[in-house]
Amino acid sequence: MMGVLGWVAAIVAGLILGWAVGRYAIGGRQFPGNLPGSLVTGVIGGVLGAFIPGNWGWTLDGANMIAAILASAVLTWLVGYFGGKQESKSAGTSS
Repeated sequence: MMGVLGWVAAIVAGLILGWAVGRYAIGGRQFPGNLPGSLVTGVIGGVLGAFIPGNWGWTLDGANMIAAILASAVLTWLVGYFGGKQESKSAGTSS
């Protein structure tokens, strides 16, 4: 069972990974919900990943942090890639 420190660590890892993946790794796509959407998706992935059983890797107060980081990054990327819209490039005006 996860303790308070495990919950906090999973949420913080999800926020950081959600921001980073939503900002840099989507590849020309607009994330659904923009920044709040990527942060929420990162937190969901982090918390779900922290529940993956086993004492392999780095655990913190019952939370599997390696799985939390990987799940947060993968879930955020998947939602952004498959749920995001292609950003349109404005051609600008020429005189």
